Parts: sequence; C-alpha cells; structure tokens
Amino acid sequence: MSNYQAGQLIKKRCMECFHDEMKILKVTEKDLNEKNAYIVWIQCPECGTNDNELKPEGL
Repeated sequence: MSNYQAGQLIKKRCMECFHDEMKILKVTEKDLNEKNAYIVWIQCPECGTNDNELKPEGL
C-alpha cells in the first residue's frame, strides 16, 4: 500500500518556478515483474505545472 494520498504536499522542487513543494493529484499502482511501484502524479500549487514520479513500494 502506498504512503502517498491525493491532496498531500511533498518536498519536490518545481522545474518551472522552483517552488519547493508539490501537491499529489493521484497515485496509480504499477506492477513491475516481481515488485510493485507507484506513479505519483503531482502539480505545483504556485504555477500549476504537472509532473510525475515513479516511487518504489515501501517509500
């Protein structure tokens, strides 16, 4: 199970405006052979730039 929830703020720098927090829009599970990972869809609350990250299970 992912530790990330939609609406949560995480520490990650925006590549457009360099704001240091991003808001999680949604989390989707990705099955990679023997391990699971999560795609975390994020958005900067300052400029609205969207991004995503692949996070391993357990982090």
